[in-house]
Amino acid sequence: MNNLIDNLIIEFKKLKRVRGSLFENFMTFSDLYMRGIKDDKYKEEKMIVLNYILENRESISLKLLKN
Repeated sequence: MNNLIDNLIIEFKKLKRVRGSLFENFMTFSDLYMRGIKDDKYKEEKMIVLNYILENRESISLKLLKN
């Protein structure tokens, strides 16, 4: 799971302008990024990942702030 989160953070940091709450923008980005998968069979896995991000908000926020 951590590899997936780290890859999402790397892709998120490629964005040039991020305004507002960094964590909320990351959540939105993660949701939209994982929607690229058209198959509905991954819908449950996407929700598991998003819930994991919410549960580990503090550690992920620290990773987002780190360069």
